[in-house]
Amino acid sequence: MSGPVLLLAHSLKRMRTLVLSMGALLGAFQVVLVLVAGSIQRSGGFEQLSALLPPFAREMMGPSMTSFMSFGGIVCLGYFHLVVIAALVGLSIAVATVPASEVETGFIDLVLSRPLARHWIITRSMAAVILSIATVIGLMMLGTWVGLSMLAPPGAEWPSAKLVGSLALNLGLLMLCWGGMALAIGSAARRRSVAGGCTAVLALAGFLLDYVGRLWNPAARVAWLSPFRYYSSFDMIVGGSLPAKNVEVLCGVALAGFIAAHWLFARRDLAR
Repeated sequence: MSGPVLLLAHSLKRMRTLVLSMGALLGAFQVVLVLVAGSIQRSGGFEQLSALLPPFAREMMGPSMTSFMSFGGIVCLGYFHLVVIAALVGLSIAVATVPASEVETGFIDLVLSRPLARHWIITRSMAAVILSIATVIGLMMLGTWVGLSMLAPPGAEWPSAKLVGSLALNLGLLMLCWGGMALAIGSAARRRSVAGGCTAVLALAGFLLDYVGRLWNPAARVAWLSPFRYYSSFDMIVGGSLPAKNVEVLCGVALAGFIAAHWLFARRDLAR
């Protein structure tokens, strides 16, 4: 095996427990959501919940609330629940800040003592981020379809494969976007805690900016700066498609982060 492949294998081995356990947990959560949605469906709870809402509330919330309060809406909840999003963004940050950890521990000196080009450190981390995201999102989708196949009640309207795929893709690109930014920061930082903390603060600021921008018009003028603005789960739940703009922006930010990481790491002094 070549040096870059061995380096990638070493990194994947170190993070496999975290990635696989989180993927398995979220996959199991998707199965539980199918179970919950099926229970509500069999008891007629969706109709009762809709009836409890006054007319003005239904008009104010629009079709998004009606679509959410359905079997398919509950099943898809895991793809846009705030706790899930926060956990997955945190996972992306943890995986992407490995270079800072290697500089901090001195492992980078051992790696670069071998005939290995410096850019492979960042390229390895890029591959690790992408593979980790694909694994977790793949296990979530697997949990969704296993749950639907085994636990969905007869007559329940399943969420379409297009909807689940769009939600999963948009969530994966959001993770990739923050992974790219975390890698750029981690390539210049000497402490993993600093790199992870800075990226986490940026993620929180971005989320709050998007949240306030949806409620307050003055903030909406700058809310486009937040990557969370380009995760439109509710639009897809009500029947919309994944906007091409969302894909372009999230991929563009991730790519810019990866390029910046290569540039910064190539020019930094690795002496501790």
